[in-house]
Amino acid sequence: MPDTTELAEARRVLLEKLLRGDLPQAAKATSAVQQDAKAEMTTSNERVIAIQAGSSRRPFFYLHGEWQGTTFYCYPLAHALGADQPFYVIEPYTFDGLRVPPTIEAIAATHLESLRRIQAEGPYSLGGWCNGALMAYEMASQLHAQGQVVDVLVLMDGMVPGRHRRVRSVISRLCGLLRLGQEKQLDWFLIVHHVYRYLHFPRYRQLKNAEQMGTTTQGEHSQRRGKVGFRLPRLGALFTRAETLRRGYSEVFEWVAAGYAPDLYPGKITFFWASEEPGLPGEWREVVQAKEGEVEMHFIPGNDLTCRTEHLPALAERLRECLSKT
Repeated sequence: MPDTTELAEARRVLLEKLLRGDLPQAAKATSAVQQDAKAEMTTSNERVIAIQAGSSRRPFFYLHGEWQGTTFYCYPLAHALGADQPFYVIEPYTFDGLRVPPTIEAIAATHLESLRRIQAEGPYSLGGWCNGALMAYEMASQLHAQGQVVDVLVLMDGMVPGRHRRVRSVISRLCGLLRLGQEKQLDWFLIVHHVYRYLHFPRYRQLKNAEQMGTTTQGEHSQRRGKVGFRLPRLGALFTRAETLRRGYSEVFEWVAAGYAPDLYPGKITFFWASEEPGLPGEWREVVQAKEGEVEMHFIPGNDLTCRTEHLPALAERLRECLSKT
């Protein structure tokens, strides 16, 4: 029987090809999947997908940062840039099976190995969304340190670097006194971060309550009716085990990002921000002030979601302008 992981990967490749229109006949599906499933994958943490390729123009490498399979907007975005614009997606680094995830610097180095298999030398064009923007920033910094040129660096709604640095630092010090290693430090960080979000953010609290209710069997519900019946799931959602929290990509990435203290990137940066979201975060504002004259700012209509769906043409137009300057 074929390995289920291979089958899932084959379905993913086939879906991408169908969305791109690369399979006009269903008869091509089987052979294309068997060949491209091997060609587009090296390891689980070195995934680069060619959405548009074959042109002589310089490719644009995009880190969408999504870990929940909501990346289909990358296809219309690539198409809106024009058929002659090569567009490659770098998938997020996965933490599955890792007791201690690597640093931002190490993840960026892994991504660069994949990128340079496609384009060995610069100049490079990079972009990223949210945590993908943070990764693109570090990748550009490493390329510059290697003597490579990065002509385009687009940070879209970039995740704030090290926004939970103090929390991680305090936990690391306490765990150090108790002689606990990084694995336990991560566990404590995940628990503290979860409790804070649960108590302060209603949407997060509702999500975790719903997840907890979903794991409660019908028999348990019938035994817990009344006042206690609706409190126990919420208590269970608040006091979640670290092992369960480790399954959340964003939670683990927050810990990784909290340990990241980037140097000031020496090249030009272009920022994209959703106009309906809060203003420029303090850490990025410091970068803008330090790099006066070397920063471009663009505001895309909509919020974090609608600027990539409803207002995607505006996003594509701004990105096309940035790439055309090279």
